[in-house]
Amino acid sequence: MKKIVLVSFMFFVSAVFALAQHRLVTEVKKEISGMTLTVDNYKNSLKKIKKALDNEETKDKAETWWIAGKIQFAIYDKMMANKAVGDKINSTEAGLALIDGYDKLQVALNKDTTIILDKKGNQVFDKKTGKIKVKTKYSREIMNKIVDHLVDYSAVAGDFYLVGDWNNAYKAWDIYCSTAKCPWAIKKKVNELDSVIGYYRFFQGLAAYQNKDYVNAVVQLANARNLGFRKKVLYDTWIDALIKQQDTIYMVSVAHEAHDMLGAKDPRYVRILINHYLKAKRYDEANSLLDEVIKSDSTVAEYYDLKGRLAETQESIDVALPFYRKAVELNPDFGMALFDLGNALYNKAIANNEHRSKDAIILYDEALPYLEKAHQLMPHDENIKKILSRIYYVTGSKKIDEL
Repeated sequence: MKKIVLVSFMFFVSAVFALAQHRLVTEVKKEISGMTLTVDNYKNSLKKIKKALDNEETKDKAETWWIAGKIQFAIYDKMMANKAVGDKINSTEAGLALIDGYDKLQVALNKDTTIILDKKGNQVFDKKTGKIKVKTKYSREIMNKIVDHLVDYSAVAGDFYLVGDWNNAYKAWDIYCSTAKCPWAIKKKVNELDSVIGYYRFFQGLAAYQNKDYVNAVVQLANARNLGFRKKVLYDTWIDALIKQQDTIYMVSVAHEAHDMLGAKDPRYVRILINHYLKAKRYDEANSLLDEVIKSDSTVAEYYDLKGRLAETQESIDVALPFYRKAVELNPDFGMALFDLGNALYNKAIANNEHRSKDAIILYDEALPYLEKAHQLMPHDENIKKILSRIYYVTGSKKIDEL
């Protein structure tokens, strides 16, 4: 008998507690309806509803999450209204309220679908589509709330980006881009053009890159390109992210596209392609590319330096030297060209193993100014130090102590 009484009492307590949670949801719903409240009022209501989000009796109901999300949107709206009349607000707090509100409304949407059953308890199918029939209660209001704040997602993303909150900048731009292409936005005719979405996917990718999330950076930069955003800054960031991922094949593909689109505007794309061709021993393609870009722009020192490297690899130092000299002539402060020229002269000097011959000394003397300047420009390059020390040793120069 005592056991029955205890079970009955526990059931009674559980029922009372469940009823209290339902009343809490109803109470908060009434609080936020009617006239506009202050931000603090909304925050107090949010604290109350959070209990219902964790309770077994109310956490699986769409209404609970709908109300919680609506409060977060109300906090954001009120803060923006306060800002409009000159009040100072915490933009980060406002942005977080908007994002959290969106997340809560997504949960509400997922819980707002009920399968329609017939009198026998069987699922009802739509005769035209063959799909299971469902009904919703709050989805229309939820989608209106989400879509009505379309521009706000992009605005708060910009705020997050400016303060270095890359995670939330990425998330807010993702919400914006997803919402701008959703069926409800199309239905309400507030959807954005692909070119606009591409622009913001680029910034989303940039936020991921800043956050060292190179995987998502690559994904979103590719999305931006596919949607029509094809600026140089996109390709540069995309290549950098792929370098961080050590994805050489993909990087070469992007560099090839960037070069085809932008022409000879950046030697970096050519360098990536030439290095790829050299490793693959595709010398004809490397030569054709370099001849093409030099013809397009004969003032870029790096093109001649690369041509020299190719000539040295494929033919001889003597064939390479004029290209190295041209590179240094075009840019006297181009460290790599200075090294390549000095290194070529040094290699020519030691070619016959006559390190101290008169001809070798002449070549050392010619190489030194280039190598010394390269060392000034690139003081941490060990290859330059190594060759300089060898020349100083052979010539008996006291400069060896300075390395």
